Amino acid sequence: MKRHYIFALMIVLVMAAMPVLAQPTLTFWNMPFNTQEVSPEYVAWWEENIAKALPDIQADTYYGPGTYDAQRKNFVVQAKTGKPDVIEGLVEDLTVYTKQDIILDLTEHFNNWDEKDQFVESTLKPLIVDGKLYGLPYNTNARVLLYRKDLFEQYGLEVPKTWDEYVKVASVITEKTNKEVFGTYLCTKVGDPRAYQEFVSWFFQVSHKAPVFKRDAEGKWAVNATAEQFAQVLKLYQELVFANADFPALDPNQRGNGWPEEDNGYVAGKWAMVPMGPWIWGHRGDNETARAILEEKTGIASLPVVEGGVLATYLEVKPIMVNKYSKNIEQAWEMAKFITSRDAMAGWAWDSGFIPARKDVSELEQFKNSWWQQGFSAQLPNAVALSPVNWLPPQQSMLEAVNMVIYQKNTPEEAGKWLYDELVKQAEEGLL
Repeated sequence: MKRHYIFALMIVLVMAAMPVLAQPTLTFWNMPFNTQEVSPEYVAWWEENIAKALPDIQADTYYGPGTYDAQRKNFVVQAKTGKPDVIEGLVEDLTVYTKQDIILDLTEHFNNWDEKDQFVESTLKPLIVDGKLYGLPYNTNARVLLYRKDLFEQYGLEVPKTWDEYVKVASVITEKTNKEVFGTYLCTKVGDPRAYQEFVSWFFQVSHKAPVFKRDAEGKWAVNATAEQFAQVLKLYQELVFANADFPALDPNQRGNGWPEEDNGYVAGKWAMVPMGPWIWGHRGDNETARAILEEKTGIASLPVVEGGVLATYLEVKPIMVNKYSKNIEQAWEMAKFITSRDAMAGWAWDSGFIPARKDVSELEQFKNSWWQQGFSAQLPNAVALSPVNWLPPQQSMLEAVNMVIYQKNTPEEAGKWLYDELVKQAEEGLL
């Protein structure tokens, strides 16, 4: 009996000496949580509810280095350390990460998920590379033209339907307001993701929705665009700045700026028209001016269309991706599932205004009855997804070409030819 007691005591002592396994801490990098494209209230809801849904993990409240550019650069450098475990981003980021082989193939996990059929098929397609799914979509949107309907009513103006009308109407607003409000704004900062997304929206109109790149007979990526098409797009940028020297459509002092100036300027009343996605809805909580402009004074229209072109716009799908080198793969997958669950996606989409990627969210009454949601949803049939290439080199060149034109270093024709040659070189060198 004594021996049994001693043996039992030894087991207790050994177990007491063993380290208690702590909850694994998982990190989720997420640009909107950093830049407040989603409200602090939603972030607080997310933190409270992921703790309830996944009690076996600890979710880190550090959401990454900030902008998509910084987030992408840091992830590429440190992914193999295992952190972050889960990352949100652009579909263009996903193609970069697959080429670096740093995100997890989610195909098997997704196919075994009983909620897989809730995802809109068109939001999954851009996240499939070589037949494998590398991300869960949570956000989709198309670019529209947001416009200040109060100013259009005040000055008796019609919403522009063509590029020529766009330039003229924008110049009229600049003149009527004596430059207190400029007619429009476009992002033109080199490296700014929004800037080249706007550029390709105009390009898809010129190209009749044909892609910039397509695979050749050997399966390699080749340039499908032409120098003339690029020149046509670049001419729009030129005219917005220079067609009316006294009252330009676009403030020349805003050349070379990016999305923060676009979003914050619109909700501050500085721009009358912007090509925009639904995320700006999240700014309505900034102040009373922003709320009134977004909720009471804004209209939604299709982007103006180039003469001889077709109505087209950039299709954005934002994925949630899992780090291939996470030390807690299964828990990271559970986190990704929570992020894209019905309730989590519904709260985020409603707060930020984007179109949800789940059917059961879009079918909620609040989404079906929202003029904002319906206005953006109406543009999805006109939206074109990007080819799954490494977009970092092309987007750099596209914006360099834009800057050549808006700073009058080259004509649209010269810059268009330069851009075409650069993209051909990138394709031949295997940079795509």
